[in-house]
Order: sequence, then structure tokens, then C-alpha cells
Amino acid sequence: MNPVLIRKTILIELASAPEMLTEGSLLLLVKQRIPEVTKADLVQELVWLRDHGYADYVADTWDLQDRDLNAWKITTNGRLSLK
Repeated sequence: MNPVLIRKTILIELASAPEMLTEGSLLLLVKQRIPEVTKADLVQELVWLRDHGYADYVADTWDLQDRDLNAWKITTNGRLSLK
């Protein structure tokens, strides 16, 4: 699995979303473009994007342990990287 392709696809989906996306909904959208992507691939690349300042998340206030409820958004750096 090409991590650069997954990251680019994640950023495209986040940029086109009208609001933040949960990991579960983001996985569904990415799988439409890259059917062989796994949840582990998605999480690994989301962490990379977060660590490098291209994406960020807001933890769910009801259940901080459930990563599927985290809402992800693209940052300004993430938008600039798509140009």
C-alpha cells in the first residue's frame, strides 16, 4: 500500500467534506477510491498527517477511548499541500 497515495486521498476527502469526518466515515470514503486500504493503513496515515501538521482531530467528549468517534479536519497546511 502506497502511504503517499493514502495520505493524498485522505486530504482530498477532508478538503471536500462540508464538516469534520469521523475515522469510520473517512475510511468508507477512502475505500471508495482505494478499495484495498485497511483501517490500520488509515489510522497510520492519519497519525502521520497529524504529526506533520496536515490534519487535526477533535476527540469525542463522550468517549475519549473510542478513536472511531474522533472528528478529523484538514489544516491550512494540508490545503496548501493539495495545490
